[in-house]
Amino acid sequence: MFYVFVVGTAGSGKSTLVDSFANWLQDHELDVATVNLDPAALWLPYGPDVDVRDYVNVEEVMRKYNLGPNGALIACADMIAAHVERLKEEINDLNPEYVLVDTPGQMELYAFRSAGPYITSQLAGERSAVLFLIDSVFAERPSGLVSALLLASSVNYRLLKPQLNVLSKVDLLSQESREKLYQWLENPLDLMEALDRDLSGMSREMNQRLCEVLREMGASMNLLPVSSKTGEGLDELFAELQRVFAGGGEEYVGDMEDVGV
Repeated sequence: MFYVFVVGTAGSGKSTLVDSFANWLQDHELDVATVNLDPAALWLPYGPDVDVRDYVNVEEVMRKYNLGPNGALIACADMIAAHVERLKEEINDLNPEYVLVDTPGQMELYAFRSAGPYITSQLAGERSAVLFLIDSVFAERPSGLVSALLLASSVNYRLLKPQLNVLSKVDLLSQESREKLYQWLENPLDLMEALDRDLSGMSREMNQRLCEVLREMGASMNLLPVSSKTGEGLDELFAELQRVFAGGGEEYVGDMEDVGV
């Protein structure tokens, strides 16, 4: 059983990717279960096989404890941890090959409170990975890209799982924007020059230092371009996940030819 935790800022396309990737796996005759961990989700593009809202619902918490939306979300994050064993039992009963976990829209509640890393560690088996989604439109500006990569590194530090950084919604980028973005990723010096042109004063100096910190940390400048709308990049995403699940070696998990990759 392979766990994939989909993490990212609000609006980065987490639920849409879970839906699209789950369909891709099913089309390639792989058994998959989808798990919703967002207690505030009003609508999802997929029907979750395991749903945290069966145990914790933000509207009910607001009414019961007389809390506002933010306070209720914080309370829910801690309550989910108390139900993690029941969620795991549901997943184990399904016994799928792949488990796609859709994390809460408010990423900071999941990644930066103690409940999130605990839930991740308790749910995940030995073979698990995190997909951190970076909204491609947000990354079009050099300062936005640096901020996103820094946030990705912070999530990696908090969850302590193998992580792939995904550039989501690439169908919204023009060819020119794609080429510019890929150039920044391939050559950090070009990114720093772009920061010089895009910013001034303290902002430029701060972003340059952050860029240098990312390089020194060895933060991944490799982003997997994916479009949940067109299906672009899903083949490559699956292949990269196999490398992670196989421990980074040459062999994939299972026979890749069987799924047409």
